[in-house]
Amino acid sequence: MSKLNIYQRINAVMKVVEYVQKDRSVSAPGVTYKAVSHDQVVSVARKALVDNGVMIFPNQVSGEFLQMRDINATPQPIKMGLYSGTYEINFVNVDDGNDRITITVQAHANDNGDKAPGKALSYATKSAMLKVLSLETGENDESREEQRDINLISAAQIDQLFPLLCDESGNYTEKGLKVCKAFKFNNLNEIKSKKFNEILRFAS
Repeated sequence: MSKLNIYQRINAVMKVVEYVQKDRSVSAPGVTYKAVSHDQVVSVARKALVDNGVMIFPNQVSGEFLQMRDINATPQPIKMGLYSGTYEINFVNVDDGNDRITITVQAHANDNGDKAPGKALSYATKSAMLKVLSLETGENDESREEQRDINLISAAQIDQLFPLLCDESGNYTEKGLKVCKAFKFNNLNEIKSKKFNEILRFAS
């Protein structure tokens, strides 16, 4: 391991960690959307980073409040403080501290208390990890894998499922209808190959 440089170590991490699921709902005026949190990214990538000897640490270059919270301001109180920070996020080879990748990230965060600087730091670190590790993000891990599975079951597999799900006339039995609903297909020839064994166990 000690002979690997930081780029090779990052590449090794990327082979293990490919995807992180969005875990947080964010509400803004007129819109609600899903996002991935700092903790979620860390939980997904941490073991692979440790196993491959990569340490991440941030260094703040600059920071300032663009707008201070002031509940006594007139004519309208300012309930949220807006903070802006610039950070160097370092990905370091634990066996050679001089061997590192450093990227600069600017982050903004607002808060109605004193947490805006910490939020900005977390956002910058999360963003750097997502970009350096080329992590894909999404809302539903299962649907993502299903979309990648383009292979359908074979004719022999259809023949195997047919008597378990259909009557002699070719219509779905009560069990067959339940399986269709559970696995979201209308015809047997629409079933993805990765789902075959699971459907077979369910139908048997």
